[in-house]
Order: sequence, then C-alpha cells, then structure tokens
Amino acid sequence: MAKTSDGTFTHVRGELAWTIAEHRSPSEAIAMTKHLTDADEGRFELLGLVEDCEVALYWDHIWRVLVRAAFDADGVEDLVDAESVETGYPGRSDYLKNAELEEWDLVHPRHQWLIK
Repeated sequence: MAKTSDGTFTHVRGELAWTIAEHRSPSEAIAMTKHLTDADEGRFELLGLVEDCEVALYWDHIWRVLVRAAFDADGVEDLVDAESVETGYPGRSDYLKNAELEEWDLVHPRHQWLIK
C-alpha cells in the first residue's frame, strides 16, 4: 500500500507529540509539535529532541552547523539567533553518523535508520 505525504506527516507529528507528552506537558504537546514542524523547512531541518525534550536540534543548511533551540507551546526560539554549535563536519549526514543518537530523546523518523 502506498503512503501519502499526509500519512507520513501525520506519523511524524504523532511521534513528536507522543515523545513531548511523555517528557513535558501532555496538554501542550500538540502546540509544541506544530511549532517544531513549522520550523522544519527550507534552511532548517529538524534532527531531533534532547535534554528531556527541552531542546530541539536543527541542521542549518546554509551555514552547515547544528542549531540548538529551546521551544515551548508559544513557539521555537528564533533559529537564526539560536545557539549554533560548530560541528566540524562537512554536512548533516556526517554529523548524524557520528552523533550519539541513542542518547537523544527523539531522532526524527527520517534519520532513525542511523541509530545503531
């Protein structure tokens, strides 16, 4: 059976919301998920959640750096002004292959195949 992009998107949002609800506020998980997925486009790509789902990790495709951003039910920290972590990696794939993904609270489903 073929999957539609809407079905895949719903799965991603469900997994994000469930993980956030387990670590933070169940009543605000849907709002937080919406903000995280809204920011996951173009320049910034959501990689996962860390620190008890308090911090979202995004890859900045322009500067090729990891960006750590706090988020809550009101939105995601401005990704342009958020803390950039110099990775020393030439690209997102190289960073992810060397990251300790098992320690993250959530690895975005598009990258879960990298978990060892």
